[in-house]
Amino acid sequence: MHPGEPSALAHLISESDRLTYIDPHAALRLAESASQQAPSCGDTLLAIAAWRRYGTMLFAFGHIPDGQHAMFKALTIADAEDLVAERGELIQDLASAYYTQGDYDEAIAYWADCIDTDGFTLNTRIHAYIGLGQVYYAHERYEMALQNHLDAKALITAPFDTDLHCRVLINLAADYAKLGRFDEVAHELDEALPLAEAAGNPEYVGEILVYRSAVALASGNTAEAHAFLDQAVAMRRVWAWGEISQNLARGRVYLYENRLEEARASVSAALARADEMGTCHKTFQAHHLLAQIYQRLGDTAQAEYYHRRYQEAFSRIVRSGTYAKLQALEARLNH
Repeated sequence: MHPGEPSALAHLISESDRLTYIDPHAALRLAESASQQAPSCGDTLLAIAAWRRYGTMLFAFGHIPDGQHAMFKALTIADAEDLVAERGELIQDLASAYYTQGDYDEAIAYWADCIDTDGFTLNTRIHAYIGLGQVYYAHERYEMALQNHLDAKALITAPFDTDLHCRVLINLAADYAKLGRFDEVAHELDEALPLAEAAGNPEYVGEILVYRSAVALASGNTAEAHAFLDQAVAMRRVWAWGEISQNLARGRVYLYENRLEEARASVSAALARADEMGTCHKTFQAHHLLAQIYQRLGDTAQAEYYHRRYQEAFSRIVRSGTYAKLQALEARLNH
């Protein structure tokens, strides 16, 4: 196989995919090589797949702007060739990236595009419902988040994309957790776990373990909460989002146990990674937790500082214009 030949490029992409959870650094290197060969490849779909694979791996490492750049390369090709289904998948990838960075207006615009174009797949429409629910979740409108994630689940009929089905169930578990409905959290996680395992997706298994920890903490079982988090950490390689979630969850357990210095260390680690990655929603969660921890430590100045940062971050998220766009997108989805 010679570089640039379709067979060589296809091999790089498939090997990168195979190594995603086995050796993510190698998967990233292979994906980068694939992207470098994409311009000389005569196969349009392979070139799109190469750029998308590179973008996906960059996202996994927390390199969101670089990942967006790769996805835009793929989207440019899909637009030029009028490949509608591929364009839909790329648009939802980009919407998720904007969501991660807290640019909710842009995320909503991209998800709206997912439902306004004929020819997009059912998967793309489901992603739009998931995304809409996630933005409601970030706005702390958990009932609205739940309704949209239930709408996403209603579109799933067997047989279906196992990975996407699992993603819907994890989002439902997150909504139920915020609403304090922990029996339903456990139910969704019980359904999600075999799907995550069947999909070979340890990233999702790790998320499920984080929410199992939340269920254990809600019942006051801190030993079990720590055990679930230990399992999640043992599975993790470089997944930036999972690392942040696990440290925040650990901080909550330590705070419940009144192990305040350990709580502060865990949440501070989460905040540093969230700042590095540019995840607005995780950042304000960390600020909120740190304000509570410092209040408990008796450090009023630091408690006020982090509470002020939490309020500032939340006010950037909750804008009346964004909420109006959310409602307009929901109306189109349910039309």
